[in-house]
Amino acid sequence: MNIKIEGGRPVFYGEPVRVTHTDVTGGENMTVNGQTVKRVTGNRTEYTLNADEMNAIGWTIDGSVHQPHWKQLENVKDTFFRGAGCGAKISEDIQSMKSSMESLADGFFDGEVTESELADKFQALAEKFIGICKEKQYPFPMLTGMDEAAMSFAYDCFRGAILKSAVQHNNAEGSELASKHNRDWHYYNSDYYYKSESAIGAISERVMGMAQERDYKEFQIPDYIAIGKNSLYNFNSAVSGESDYIPGGLLAIEEKWILDFDAAPPEDFKWFFEEEGSKEDVLISGGGEDIPRPKSRVWAMYRDMLVSKSFDFSLGRDLPSEVKNLGDLLQFGAGVKSEIVAVNKYLRNFQVAPSGYFADKAWSESQKRAEGGWDARA
Repeated sequence: MNIKIEGGRPVFYGEPVRVTHTDVTGGENMTVNGQTVKRVTGNRTEYTLNADEMNAIGWTIDGSVHQPHWKQLENVKDTFFRGAGCGAKISEDIQSMKSSMESLADGFFDGEVTESELADKFQALAEKFIGICKEKQYPFPMLTGMDEAAMSFAYDCFRGAILKSAVQHNNAEGSELASKHNRDWHYYNSDYYYKSESAIGAISERVMGMAQERDYKEFQIPDYIAIGKNSLYNFNSAVSGESDYIPGGLLAIEEKWILDFDAAPPEDFKWFFEEEGSKEDVLISGGGEDIPRPKSRVWAMYRDMLVSKSFDFSLGRDLPSEVKNLGDLLQFGAGVKSEIVAVNKYLRNFQVAPSGYFADKAWSESQKRAEGGWDARA
């Protein structure tokens, strides 16, 4: 028997299935993996039900029915395809698929694979993965209506491979610009934003076509920001280095240098920042005098225009002024052309701060809150 989700409810179809019903009369404790769990006890009855009989049962529906269809698919993917939920039956197949996708993504950014070839390869890999799940009867022998979730998971994997490769290519360029000293830096090349968008667009169009062919009427591209998956949203969220997270859960204290992930950059735009040197960078001149440590430096390029600046952060590492907005540091001339105005406006989507600033600030604020907690008037 097969199952699909329609309108937030399970719909059964296909051959009859054997069902076990337990008339619960009590429970007992048992140990599983070192933990005590309660197992229900009662009278067990087995019987055969056809699809109409299964659909006539008054199923208990939890809050997930109010979620959009794509979110329900996310729950299925989390349960059977991701992390600890991934079964041993297909774990090697998933790794093999991901490896192929990463090679294709690298080939795309190296100019060896076209958008159409990328879409074709995605479809082939996704269909292969769906076939593997069917062949291995994953996750359950009697449950075969998992094709849509498997297809969506394959899409996630390929999208992640595209963004991972874009970030790696971007950062490889940045590392060539950084000094030999171990100083924090950021680099952003808008080429990788637009290349990744075109690649994602190609596989997105293909997966929607596959969904239409398979009559997955409710299939949608997941809302990756809504589920905290920065690594799968776009180039801005991926290159920011901000971790994936569980909405409503604890957030890691991380540097925030890209303010709006949805802000599209100007084409032919780059910028680079390297933090000021540390005491290890100070050189001793022949006369015994210290040569001042390197200042922080930042530059931006738009087409053939370049603006740059060197500056120091102050000693007050917890001061708001330590966060420098790129738009305050750099501006492209005084031109009135609309494109220059737009580029200067876009500079404000970036900020820089001393390494450890955000963690130090969070710790300082937590200390103040803790101290204030002892004040009965607070």
